[in-house]
Amino acid sequence: MLRRRCGAAFSVVLAFSLCGCSAPVGLYHSFEGGAIAQNRQAPPGANLPYPNLADVPAATQATPARAQEAIAAQAQTGISAPSPGALAGLTLPAAAPPVPNVPGLSLTAPVAPAPAPAPVAAPAPKPPGPPQGVAFRPGSALLPPEQAKLLKTFAAQRAGAQIRVVGFGEGNLPLAVSRARRIADALTADGVPSADIHVAAQASGSGGFAQLVY
Repeated sequence: MLRRRCGAAFSVVLAFSLCGCSAPVGLYHSFEGGAIAQNRQAPPGANLPYPNLADVPAATQATPARAQEAIAAQAQTGISAPSPGALAGLTLPAAAPPVPNVPGLSLTAPVAPAPAPAPVAAPAPKPPGPPQGVAFRPGSALLPPEQAKLLKTFAAQRAGAQIRVVGFGEGNLPLAVSRARRIADALTADGVPSADIHVAAQASGSGGFAQLVY
């Protein structure tokens, strides 16, 4: 009998305890105490009135297919033709606007660029001058004195022209090179810069020559 009464009392206490909490977790939090046992805060905007549906903007209408094609074409070209209404009543000024009278400000008219000079045709190159022959004794590369005088007169008439020197070796190329060098050395001694002398040699033939090249 006593056991039944104790069980009934425990059931009543347990029922009252569960009624005060929404779940066993809440009962545990109430015994634990602290911040976890506090009530939850209200969600933001819970105290605000419900929104008025009349304030909601109407849905935008879909763009027609032709309008979309025109927008795409304008985006590709970047230039759109002005409407006739935008050009109505548009007139261009007949003269430039007056220059404002501002202290310290001076405006000058733009200066037209000078015309480009007419191209000057390059003068036609002169043909090479007549060769001045130089004679050597057979098998020798020594320059005779009378030939040296001829080369001195030839060098005085060059007037800044280049000189081509060729030596011939009677079938001997080293002899041809030596004769060409002797002629070039004589011209250098007469005042011709070595950079203006172009030397060549050929095994066949005899003697040599000097020629003005313009």
